Amino acid sequence: MDNLSSYEHRSVLESTPSANCHSMTAFSTQALAREPHGKSLRWFVVALVILFLISGGWGAVTAFKYARASLGNWRQQLQARDASSNPLAGDLPPVKKDFYGTLAGLKIVGVTPDSPAARAGLKYGDILVAYNRRPVSNQDEISAAMDYEQEQYNRTGKPATVELTLYRDGDMALKTLRVPTGRLGIYTREWTFAYAFVDDAIMQRNDYAEAERYANQAEASGQYTADQLLHMRVFCVNNERDGEAIRQSQVDDLYQKSPADKVTLFGNYDLLYNKRFRAAAAVFERYLKIRKVDVSTELNLAACYVELDRYDDADGLLKKVLARLNGDENAPSEYGLSVLSNIRGKIDMGRHQYDRAQERFLAALERYPGDSYYVLAFLYCAAQRDVKGEKPGEFEAAYKVVSGQLGETENSMGYHLDALRAFIFVKHNRTPEAAALVSKWKNSAEAKRYIPVFWSRFPEGSDIIDNWNNLLQGLSGKT
Repeated sequence: MDNLSSYEHRSVLESTPSANCHSMTAFSTQALAREPHGKSLRWFVVALVILFLISGGWGAVTAFKYARASLGNWRQQLQARDASSNPLAGDLPPVKKDFYGTLAGLKIVGVTPDSPAARAGLKYGDILVAYNRRPVSNQDEISAAMDYEQEQYNRTGKPATVELTLYRDGDMALKTLRVPTGRLGIYTREWTFAYAFVDDAIMQRNDYAEAERYANQAEASGQYTADQLLHMRVFCVNNERDGEAIRQSQVDDLYQKSPADKVTLFGNYDLLYNKRFRAAAAVFERYLKIRKVDVSTELNLAACYVELDRYDDADGLLKKVLARLNGDENAPSEYGLSVLSNIRGKIDMGRHQYDRAQERFLAALERYPGDSYYVLAFLYCAAQRDVKGEKPGEFEAAYKVVSGQLGETENSMGYHLDALRAFIFVKHNRTPEAAALVSKWKNSAEAKRYIPVFWSRFPEGSDIIDNWNNLLQGLSGKT
């Protein structure tokens, strides 16, 4: 998933929330109602990022749904606090006529199936720069613009449709689409022209020097805000195994020149989201030297340690969090305890303690029935116990436990289940059955793309990926 100014993970509200997110938003509403804005903000970040990490990427929709509810609640609190005749006056962008050369917008990172956005042809990677001729570069702006047009429609029946202005496929020529007034069903992240170059230099070419040049040019141009420039600087923090000295120097410089809370929030947005765990850990470690204790940052740091296979460090941090008495402002909340339990589940998996991890994921499913990641993590642990001979037949037994909760997982993510089943079949010398499962997905671009991404997040997931690829190769060799 994320906060409330120009430096957060963003989500544009969906048409309707799924049943699966109700249990998650119930706590977020209560927590935000009783916590000061700064603490709410940090929890908002940790909620989105941790859920993104534990879900291995594609499950981030759940995290965005949590963020959506929390963001709406936070904005309502601000509006109540700063009540005026027009609560959107501070957010509503003025109408513009010309958007040529626009340097900032919102990048679409998810489109809900069969939503107004999907039906209008919006897709991943589109950059929204205006909503009905109003520039949008952050969540507050697009939410205000959407609320304004919706209110006009409710009062007069007009406009029934609004115009979206966007960039597509890297082409900076402006394009327009019309969509119905109301929620679109998209998930977005803030985007700037210069940041896109910084991102590309690092993520595609691992060229930090080039990324720094782009950030310097952006600063010299005078066309970017201080927050937009800080995003670029944070993203440039070195993430290499042998880059410790450079990384520490960069982090020290960031904290000397910018507010500590903001640097830490940007670390969530720019580093954790992009799985740059060494850089993110350095940012969070530095923040905890300043704040000493901060539960959301500690949980984010523990999540980084897990991804870096530093299980003892992660476990030690979680024990410190749990040792705090109820009533301490940095004691874990109900939601924090669920996040903590999920991290411990990943620690148990990393240590190959699959029985303990399986118990944790089953407990998570009791809190969030049908959650795709928890279902697959629970079955993965059962599969490992099965194929290692620790508990023969455990996979089928576990499958029966969650079969009633599969729902969307079995329909839209069935290739993950079949990859796991195929792995078990091969281990039990049932290769023809395994090949039949894989054959169902041999022409699926989604399966080819996401199976390696998802299962690489598990400690022995490479075995599942290799098994899948070997079976695919065997199928392609048949005439």
